[in-house]
Amino acid sequence: MSQPARLIAAKILEQVLGQHGSLSTQISKQIGEVDYDEQGLTKELCFGVCRYYPQLNSVALSLLSKPFEEKDLDLYATLLMGLYQIEHMNTPDHAAVNESVELCRQLDKDWATKLMNAVLRRYQRERDDILDNLASQPSVEFNLPKWLVKRFKKHWGDDFEQVVTATNTHPPMCIRVNQDKVSRETYQAQLTEQGTVSRETAFSDSGLYLEKAVSVTMLPDFEHGHASVQDESAQLAAMILAPEQGERVLDACAAPGGKTGHLLERAPELQLTAVELEPWRLQRIESNLERLGVQAELICADAGDTNAWWDQQAFDKILLDAPCSATGVIRRNPDIKINRKPADIDELVTIQQRILMATWQTLKPGGYLLYATCSLMPEENERQMAHFLAEQADAKECSLDTLNSALALGFGKAVSHGIQVLPTVDGQDGFYYCLLQKQA
Repeated sequence: MSQPARLIAAKILEQVLGQHGSLSTQISKQIGEVDYDEQGLTKELCFGVCRYYPQLNSVALSLLSKPFEEKDLDLYATLLMGLYQIEHMNTPDHAAVNESVELCRQLDKDWATKLMNAVLRRYQRERDDILDNLASQPSVEFNLPKWLVKRFKKHWGDDFEQVVTATNTHPPMCIRVNQDKVSRETYQAQLTEQGTVSRETAFSDSGLYLEKAVSVTMLPDFEHGHASVQDESAQLAAMILAPEQGERVLDACAAPGGKTGHLLERAPELQLTAVELEPWRLQRIESNLERLGVQAELICADAGDTNAWWDQQAFDKILLDAPCSATGVIRRNPDIKINRKPADIDELVTIQQRILMATWQTLKPGGYLLYATCSLMPEENERQMAHFLAEQADAKECSLDTLNSALALGFGKAVSHGIQVLPTVDGQDGFYYCLLQKQA
């Protein structure tokens, strides 16, 4: 029996607030309990609360005499959803209040109905004063956690406004046309024919930005692998690495498989090995490749533990899209605003170092490794590369167009090592790339 959309949204957000998994993981686990027609509402509430969490959380805490206990995070999720509906949805205020009160009952917490009613009605009455009092807080002014505001200001002072605005907007829908099956021009014409307006990406030779997001079922021949949803920044990986038929290529940390598929579209005869730690994420890669009609050797393992998966045959090229803070793609993963902490950056830097050192040993002399993250943190990017180049005598940094002279540079900012792409409102996500060659 299906469950109410708001009830499942509260349960998903309860898990996210309790740090029991990412928003995308929780949605994929629980969305099936909601009728298909109502799933859009569940997602809107979950993504909306996460996207505006720093502001909503500051407001909610100012309204409560004491925070909810951990066992009542479902009620806190309900309060945040009520505030989100009042502020950012077309729900009439009285309906937002009534639905939040009713949700307390659905959660078997009737004792909270009066509290929920009183708190939300107070917000309706005193909204302007409450927001004025909180306006100077970084979490309210910039809708980001305070620590992130400080780091963005420190690292990207000149571009701070652009980074914050892009981070808080809905991301544009970008697709990658499978040019092994159809040209970008032809595919764009097919989209136009069905009334979908698009424009070409500036730096990827296979990308299109859609004026309005559509369901993938609306993309011509999507099920036959003619297109994939992938941001322009991520599309650059396969272009930089420029795989050639017959080469042995490693895609380390490969999920969800977008870049894996793109490498194989560009050179279907590649001998490609994709390594991924999580079994369920490996299944996503498998279904992606199946739809595209390409094949790779898929291995479920820790890319940093080469004893567990490497057959001692060296690779010509490696794509290491390292686990990272994802601070360049917060708009696609807004729960980062809730769960990412400053200490995570140091932990991730250590993990990146371990995987980088391990996979480097599997690369042929003369071979190339492309290091990539979707982070805006120099510790994970240029400083990580500086550390590696200082430690590894046989590593040399190369220009990103070394393997592909047709690559149009200019898609990011040159930093001390590699290129940092900053997110833009109507364009690409935040990303980092650095190309290394192993000296003989």
